[in-house]
Amino acid sequence: MAAVTYRHPEALASPQWLADHLEDPSVRVVDARFDLRATAEGVLEAVAERDAYSEAHIPGAVFVDVMGDLADPEDPVVVVPPDRFEALMGRLGIANHNTVVVYDDKGGTWAARLWWALRYYGHEPVKLLDGGFTRWEAEERPLESEVPEPSPTVFRARVRPELRVDADQVMRAIGDDDICIVDALPELFFTGEARLYPSHRAGHIPTAYNVPAPANVDPSTQTLLPATELARLWEPVGLGPERRVITYCGGGVYAAFALFALHVMGHENAALYDRLVDGVGRRPPPAGGNGPEQCDV
Repeated sequence: MAAVTYRHPEALASPQWLADHLEDPSVRVVDARFDLRATAEGVLEAVAERDAYSEAHIPGAVFVDVMGDLADPEDPVVVVPPDRFEALMGRLGIANHNTVVVYDDKGGTWAARLWWALRYYGHEPVKLLDGGFTRWEAEERPLESEVPEPSPTVFRARVRPELRVDADQVMRAIGDDDICIVDALPELFFTGEARLYPSHRAGHIPTAYNVPAPANVDPSTQTLLPATELARLWEPVGLGPERRVITYCGGGVYAAFALFALHVMGHENAALYDRLVDGVGRRPPPAGGNGPEQCDV
C-alpha cells in the first residue's frame, strides 16, 4: 500500500500543542475519562472517572460524564436534545467561538462521544488530545487537582442531521452496496461470544463489517495509528469517496471514535447510528467469519 497521510491532522491536538495553548482564553479543555468495569456478577458497569479527575487532571480542564451528561434522560443511549446540550456547554464555559480539546485515558475512544456531539450540534473547532491523559502524564506535563469554576457562556446548537441516522435508515442500508455498516465493538461482541450488558443482543447487524474502535489506537502509546496503518485497517471495508458509512456500537461511544478515525482519514460521508442497536435485527456471523453477513433481519 502506498504511503498515505492524515487528511485532517488538525482534529488531533498533540500534548505540545495543548501545552502551548493552556493559557489561551479561546481554548477549553474537557476531561472525559470513563471506564467499563466488571461487577461481581460479571456484568459490565459504566463508571465515570470523577474521582480520578479530582485527584489530577490537565490544568483548567472541566469534567464531562460521557454517559450521564451527554445522555438524553428520556433515552439513555441517545445524545441529549439541543436545549440540554446548549445548557451543558454553557455551564462548562464553552461558547461557539471556543476551540475544545477533549481527552480520556483510553486513546480517545470515550472522548470521541463529545467530539461527535459537538460536531453534530454544529461546532467544528474540536480536537482529541492524541495519546490523551496517558501520554500527557507519561511526558510529565503539568497536572492539578483544583476543580475550575468556568464562567457561564452561551452556546447555540445547529443540528447537522447528516451526522446521525435512525433505525429505519439502518434497516434500508442493510445489503445496500452503496452503504457500509460498521460495528465498532470488539470482535467478541461482534461474533456474539459476549454481551455488553444483559439486554444487549448478541451478534451484529446483517452485512456489517467489524472495525473495533480500539484497533485504531496504538496500545503502547494510546495515540491514533499512523495514517498508513489506519488505511490498512479500514481497507477491507472498501471505503470510497461516494460510499456512505454508518457506524454503531452499543451506546454511541466506540461508534463515535470510528467516525473520528474516518474524519482524520478524510472520509466525511459517514454518520452515527445513535440508538440502541437492539432497534435493528442482529445475528451472529457464520463460524470462522468476521466479514459482512448476508441474512434477513
